[in-house]
Amino acid sequence: MADFIFKISPNIILGPYTLTRLGQVAAEWGSNFMLIADPLLKEFGLPEKAITSLEEKNLSVFTYDDIPATPTTETLENALSLARGAHIHGVIALGGINTTSLGRAVAALYTEKSSTVYEFLAGTQVTGVPLPFIAIPTTFRDPFMFMDQTPVIDARNRQVRLIKIHPASSKAVIIDPNTYMHMSPHTAMSILFHGLSLAIEGYISTKSNFFSETILTKAIELLLLTLDPDQSKLVGTPAEILTAQGGFMASIGVGVSSPGLITAVALACNARNKISMALVSSVLLPYMLEDAMRAKVDKIANIAKMLGIPDSGLAASDMAQAAVEDIRRRLALSGLPTRLKDLGLSIDHLASIVEDAIALDIMNYIPRAMSTDDLFDLIKQAY
Repeated sequence: MADFIFKISPNIILGPYTLTRLGQVAAEWGSNFMLIADPLLKEFGLPEKAITSLEEKNLSVFTYDDIPATPTTETLENALSLARGAHIHGVIALGGINTTSLGRAVAALYTEKSSTVYEFLAGTQVTGVPLPFIAIPTTFRDPFMFMDQTPVIDARNRQVRLIKIHPASSKAVIIDPNTYMHMSPHTAMSILFHGLSLAIEGYISTKSNFFSETILTKAIELLLLTLDPDQSKLVGTPAEILTAQGGFMASIGVGVSSPGLITAVALACNARNKISMALVSSVLLPYMLEDAMRAKVDKIANIAKMLGIPDSGLAASDMAQAAVEDIRRRLALSGLPTRLKDLGLSIDHLASIVEDAIALDIMNYIPRAMSTDDLFDLIKQAY
């Protein structure tokens, strides 16, 4: 067994109304901040709450919310130009995965003035001291929250790449369940399944270890509780708190282990075709589990037990197959799409998506090695 080395740098604050503590947290890292906010959150007053908290501590802040649904290198370059012009001390990102990824990239590249964004996409190492970064995820799960990488979409060809960043830039993560209570039930359900997919792919990753397995097992249990209203009532904890706790644990678990196939394909679909990562992940989950049975049947059998499937002396392979069928049943009951074609993808899109996904290094840690043809066959099954 390889040595286990664990270090986590962000200060994590999780609980209702923790957004109001943003000013207190940010004051430790400077007095002039850039707030990168998802424009859709204006309707619910969330950026205003963040600004109020900062101003109450006499901190200066300017808001950047000219963000498309899938920000690219053009958005990143524009944000960097504005940040450098304002001589900021730190970056705060309020929103979903695309928004926090953008904020993380701005903080990482702020002092890198001798190389272009495209050079970093091509593999140039980030060497400058990053700005302090504070994330306020509003969709509770983020594969890159605790990783030393962040996704960036190349505006020239819509290909997603992972930029290696300095992990020390992330200073705080504020998780406030109240920030995502505005979601429609359909969106909330898709994000729950995305969180579950993330936890499961980290659990079955070849990079998993005793610590990540412990964290991710608990994440799966919490998210399954949230998916079952009757069960969640029994624990006496509000569903939104269970969701926040499960999503946080899924994020920290894959930070120690690794995201995998579902995350890679969801990122590529989002970059190429502007399709929700949550919906793509939900569709792919049973297909990924079925394929992973070839290499990780015992772990998928363990997931069956978490799903509440009685053992009854079944072989591990039968338990694993029962887990796949139970996930399919839950997806059907949720009313979410169960095929990629239902998301607006055409069969012609699949080749580019597969090529982009297979090029991401997180694919190195999936349960079994896959060629481009292998991945294409799996996605065709889900199509």
